[in-house]
Amino acid sequence: MGFSLKKVRLDSYQRNLSALSVAVGNAAANIEGNAKDSIMMSSGQYKKYPGRKEHPHWSSPPGTPPNADMGDSGLAGSIQSKMTGKTSAEVNVGAKYGIPLELGWTSKSGGTVPARPFLRPAVEKEAPAFQAAVKSILKGNK
Repeated sequence: MGFSLKKVRLDSYQRNLSALSVAVGNAAANIEGNAKDSIMMSSGQYKKYPGRKEHPHWSSPPGTPPNADMGDSGLAGSIQSKMTGKTSAEVNVGAKYGIPLELGWTSKSGGTVPARPFLRPAVEKEAPAFQAAVKSILKGNK
């Protein structure tokens, strides 16, 4: 019985770690940007909110990203990405109504409000490029 050990230099691991860190940071930033873009582009008019004569707000159709209500100071502006480690990052939504919009909810009257996803589609859009980058890095390419 025998075995072999492939020797790899430490500097190649460090290069891979640096490249992986860049790929993770880029992916998080792209997810942030894609989510914000999807909100800032109108998804169409579904229901008009009453009581707003000067600047009426229309909800987006169910299943589409929410429409921007307050421009960059609203939901889109509350989305931020950041690195949390050498190879980890997170994308946060600061607006308290972000997650209910993403997932849908049940209203106080018992009615169901369908989801207006903006994060999941942003992640799904970025996933193929991120997976390709990681695969390339792990193979030793840049």
